Amino acid sequence: MAQGFEEFFRTATGHRPYDYQRTLAADGLPRTVRVPSGGGKTAGAVLAWLYRRTVAAPGTTARRLVYALPQGSLPHWTHRRIDGWLHRLGLADAVGLHLLAGPEAQNGAWRRHPERTAILVGTHDVLLSRALMRGFADTRTMAPVSFGLLNNDAHWVFDEAHLLGPGLPTGERLQTLREALGTTAPTGSTWMSAVGDGTAPPAGAAATGVRRVRRLHPDPDPNRYVADLVAALSAAHQPGTRTVAALGSPARARAVHAALRAAHPDRPVVLLHPYLRAAERSAERCGDRYDDRYDPVAESAGGDGRDGFLVVTRALDAGSDFSARTVLTELAPWSALVQRAGRCNRHGEHPEGGDLLWCVPPDGDGGGDGPGDAGGAAARWLAAHEGAAVTVADLFRARVEPEVPQAPGLGVPELVALFDNAPGAEPVDASRWLLPDRERTVFVAWRALAPEGPAPDEPGPGRAEQCEAPLDEVRARLAADGGGGAWLRDAADGRWRPATAADLRSGTLLLLDAARGGHLPGTGWTPGSRVPVPPLFTGRTPPATACAAWVPLEQHLRETEEEARALTAGLPGLSAAQREAVALAGRLHDLGKCHDVFQAMLRGGGGDPPPGLLAKSRSPWSTGVSSRPSFRHELVSALLLLAGPHWHAPGADPSLVTYLAAAHHGRVRVTVRPESGEPAPALLGVHPGDRTPPLALPTGERFPARVLDPAAPFRPDGRWAPLLAALLTAPDLGPFRLAHLESLVRTADWRSSARHDGPVPPAEQAAPGPTAPGCPDGPRATIR
Repeated sequence: MAQGFEEFFRTATGHRPYDYQRTLAADGLPRTVRVPSGGGKTAGAVLAWLYRRTVAAPGTTARRLVYALPQGSLPHWTHRRIDGWLHRLGLADAVGLHLLAGPEAQNGAWRRHPERTAILVGTHDVLLSRALMRGFADTRTMAPVSFGLLNNDAHWVFDEAHLLGPGLPTGERLQTLREALGTTAPTGSTWMSAVGDGTAPPAGAAATGVRRVRRLHPDPDPNRYVADLVAALSAAHQPGTRTVAALGSPARARAVHAALRAAHPDRPVVLLHPYLRAAERSAERCGDRYDDRYDPVAESAGGDGRDGFLVVTRALDAGSDFSARTVLTELAPWSALVQRAGRCNRHGEHPEGGDLLWCVPPDGDGGGDGPGDAGGAAARWLAAHEGAAVTVADLFRARVEPEVPQAPGLGVPELVALFDNAPGAEPVDASRWLLPDRERTVFVAWRALAPEGPAPDEPGPGRAEQCEAPLDEVRARLAADGGGGAWLRDAADGRWRPATAADLRSGTLLLLDAARGGHLPGTGWTPGSRVPVPPLFTGRTPPATACAAWVPLEQHLRETEEEARALTAGLPGLSAAQREAVALAGRLHDLGKCHDVFQAMLRGGGGDPPPGLLAKSRSPWSTGVSSRPSFRHELVSALLLLAGPHWHAPGADPSLVTYLAAAHHGRVRVTVRPESGEPAPALLGVHPGDRTPPLALPTGERFPARVLDPAAPFRPDGRWAPLLAALLTAPDLGPFRLAHLESLVRTADWRSSARHDGPVPPAEQAAPGPTAPGCPDGPRATIR
């Protein structure tokens, strides 16, 4: 073996592994890992998987690690720590590291390169919703790709599993479904927790720092509660040390933060929660500092941060290594209390011990799925240890069993229903499987907008502009504004329209009028503020590259097949028939571009295009706008492939090839229905009586001229429904494998298109073309 795990771990972290971490590297990640807070669970899981994937057992280790933290925590910290490990190990170029924290590029690098080793980091709501094909902040057209890659050749690690709420049973059921229905390569799950089962913690993995437990009794009157907490925090704070206040609601966190700032103008007082714009998060301003112990107080103060206050919601409940002398927590689920207690004197840097203060919030709510009032098991344990000095080992051994959260059933029928991502398909929202109502969030961004709202070609917000915000607070804000000041892209046609409260569900992305406020520096999302928000939008960014050549249709089909064969050759678990189906779907996926409507769009901008059928036009000569805004060329591809057996190739299932070709843009999949406002009896821009020319490919396939009846296969007695049912229930396919093959055809298409990309001409950069109506993926998405 080129390098032992001891050396590997020491190089990454600077210290030796614990015995349990060595076991993870030797045996692989198990189903459960229970280690006290501060015991190195993140390093143990990530570095054990990484060692096995890159050194010890690459052929039997999943190529993707999916690291899921509880919603409300800050995955940026974990992302940055892993980034540091990869750099120290010299693996930063070999292993892709991706933060999935909100709306992202349509075909981000983790989706463009499914054959590469990768680590994906995010909160459980973002990641699990994508594994259910209802990704929060994911587009409908990208949902099948996310679903395919997250459910195949991946290993999931759930950090602090007892804080996942309904996501815990949902993740367990999803793993059971993978094992029952099959995946192209093994996909497993590990649930980690700092809550013990009554046994002793792993040897050496429990920090020795102590903290004294003390209950506060603030006035339960909401009008006095915040003032009493601030007075108690001020009295408990020791000069030269850090003090943390963990609150159960964003509103109380904002109030305590403001009151502490007023009471301590000479000390840094930092509010840390997920509800900041990405560009404003301190953890993203750390540059090349790759130490594991990030200190947000020091970052804010511009010094060592040894004297200050940190006000948080659930930000410290997982994924951080922060330590403070004094920690105040409102009553919360036992798992959260254990984690917050673990931040108190975490590293034993205060020999005299730290102070763990707790109180019951004015509504008596414990803020989660476990016992939430003063009589609950967590409160009884804390009360029983009043004045005692406790260690994380004591907390680990405590017999306070977290209540098992409930979630709606998730079986094969629900999974098949989720597989259908057509507009209006039910169930639309995955939130019920993942989050309690009060923890649901949306994404907002601020722009300087005209009274009538965004212009038709207003680009969507970039990641730096986006701010997560509690859904219920955004809904209340819209109601207070009479429904004005917020816009979203319509799911059907991609156009901006005013948002209503009924539109809001987890992951919705809204554009807000900056003049109406809603955000404050240092505070982030502040629904009651009417101070204008400085927009972070810097103007439309032209694409770095565009198609630099006229690409004949035959050439594009041949090159996509080449990319498909090269891609599948390096992936395990695919049968010969599945590899051939992906390759043949690549060869035939864009047949529908022979339609006159598509050819007219490619040639409509001039530029002296060559004769013959084209697949792509040379930039900047395509208008990107079709005479039929709803036109989908892949529907025409499906109609041609369904028309007869003359194209069938040995070694591939024609039904599978037809589906993969139709589905390669994520729009023609299970349920196929007209776009909103589309005149009957047209379907996705294809009209009854449309004709296609005869096609003869160099590979031997022949497609006679056809008169099209687009709706015929999708009627109740048509061929499409039984074709899909057979694929979804086939023993060697099923939903997980089928979506994975779908994603591979999509990737091959992206790569063959990228062969002809080049620098954008200066003229096009100066005047970028409009987004195609009905095509929210971007101005060139239609011609890809």
